[in-house]
Amino acid sequence: MVFRVIAVGGMSFGSLISIAVLVLAAMIFAPRGIKIEHYSQLPDLLIPVFGHKGFWLFVASLGIACFGAALEVTLQLAYLTAQGFGWNWSENQRPLDEARFSFAYTVILIPAVLIVLTGLDPLTVTIFSMALTAATLPVSIVPFLFLMNDYSYVRSYRNGWVSNAVVILIIGLAFVLAVVSIPLQIFGGS
Repeated sequence: MVFRVIAVGGMSFGSLISIAVLVLAAMIFAPRGIKIEHYSQLPDLLIPVFGHKGFWLFVASLGIACFGAALEVTLQLAYLTAQGFGWNWSENQRPLDEARFSFAYTVILIPAVLIVLTGLDPLTVTIFSMALTAATLPVSIVPFLFLMNDYSYVRSYRNGWVSNAVVILIIGLAFVLAVVSIPLQIFGGS
């Protein structure tokens, strides 16, 4: 029950923040006839409300979002590697106890640092990494369908037909995202 509350609360909060940003942008930019063409114009969204501090608030928000995305991608790759090879993994264990998982996580950081050192635009890299994350969704979701129906693993907590239908729908959506996200990112621009 706690996990459901956390999931629903987190999704609701994220949705409300997204809606608030769209409404705020419409209220500030539309009356002035400003058309947003590039993300570099986004700090202008907060400057009328917060003054010069709005710029720094935007910089901090963007930094937090990019850092969070980097952590998500790195951890997901480490988890997928550990699960794919059948290694023990847990964020609750000491690195010494889960040495292969910790090693995979550390090795995955090396290309990330190299990408940063190339001088590429961090937001473009973040957006592209999120597209790659979308492309890996089917790989990470399909095993859950089997695990959530395995009686020897979950006993009486197995999924019913409604839950299975929802998971299959999510897998279908994840597959569509996987098929279109990378080409859209490459050819659609960022």
